[in-house]
Amino acid sequence: MSLERLQLDPFLLAQMYHQPIIPEEIIVVPAEAKVLPEIKYLGENQKNILLLIQNESEAYLSEETFNLLANILNACKLGMQDVALVNAANYPGLRLQDYLRQIPARQVIYFAIDPAKLGLPPAQPYQTGSFTGIPVLYSDDLQLIATDKALKGRLWMGLKQLFGI
Repeated sequence: MSLERLQLDPFLLAQMYHQPIIPEEIIVVPAEAKVLPEIKYLGENQKNILLLIQNESEAYLSEETFNLLANILNACKLGMQDVALVNAANYPGLRLQDYLRQIPARQVIYFAIDPAKLGLPPAQPYQTGSFTGIPVLYSDDLQLIATDKALKGRLWMGLKQLFGI
């Protein structure tokens, strides 16, 4: 048998050689840095708590919903001076890591935003999770919570877990 007539199955060759046989020149293309818009937020972020909402109809929240948020923060012994409230509707396409580049945060709460849009894995509402070591809490929309006492209770349980109250 002559080696000139030897035929190998392509599948067998692929199994034998996982790397290219002939070395290729590797060209490194530098990744372009994503230019982020300046993210504006309400509050002073003194305790590095990021609150993300999704509200296309208003700059941040309606007066009624804002009062609910203030009451929730007050129950946690916090105020607007302690948080950064960002309306994610003003920044389509940004992921949580993009927000964290500009806004320092030790905890994150996001209200009615699909976790996938923030680059997060699927999450159960009111269950704390983690993103790069930062505790995160996924919640329903504040307007929905305002009308449902059971959801208020679930949010309170999640906040107690997040803040260690």
